[in-house]
Amino acid sequence: MSFQVLIIDDDIGFKKLLERKLRSFIKDMEVTSFEDLASAREYLTGCDVRNFSLVILDQHLPDGKGLDFLAEGWFENLAVLSVSSDDAPEIPGQSLMAGATFFLNKSQISEPLFEPLIKGIVERNRLQHQVDQLKIDNAIMETVKTLVGTLRHEINNPLGAVLGAAYILNTSENASKEQKEAAQLVESSGKRIKHVLDELCKAMQLEPVKKADQTVFHIPGDAPWQESTSKKKEED
Repeated sequence: MSFQVLIIDDDIGFKKLLERKLRSFIKDMEVTSFEDLASAREYLTGCDVRNFSLVILDQHLPDGKGLDFLAEGWFENLAVLSVSSDDAPEIPGQSLMAGATFFLNKSQISEPLFEPLIKGIVERNRLQHQVDQLKIDNAIMETVKTLVGTLRHEINNPLGAVLGAAYILNTSENASKEQKEAAQLVESSGKRIKHVLDELCKAMQLEPVKKADQTVFHIPGDAPWQESTSKKKEED
């Protein structure tokens, strides 16, 4: 995929010099260029700005200021280099506050710092995207863990009762052959459901759900649980 650059600047000579400097260290580069804000705004309305790896925006354009254009929010989460030939001391700070990643006077593009500056801006933005995506992925995973944990808890309680009843029926001397076969089918199916839930929770690295202090049927084949201290005291 090519390295896409958006340049918004009305100085033709500067744009040619800028593009030549960029191509000296960015080999596979595609440039989209505009000389006024109206044309840029019309283009951006119908495109995906996330395709741009770098935006270079002049602060003084024929139909407005780059600062105001930045404030419109077109380049959120993009690497934006604000440029100007104006030496006014307030412009760098205003550019950063408006959303630019860095400010550079146009006279500085011929200096040695230009190449590492551009590479640093782009790399910083790439790493920030990775961090943001990691935060989103972690939030999604925590939500899934919560849902799976809740699902296991909500299914295990009635499943324990069903399996317990099937176990009692299967071991009853008064049950008919058909009833015992049905109970065995219920028990084997229930154990399969429990196994799937346990494996899912293991894959999600969830802690086992603690059983509440209440009367429940023990699931045959499940490890016995300890009664609470308070319940033991009541029995004593």
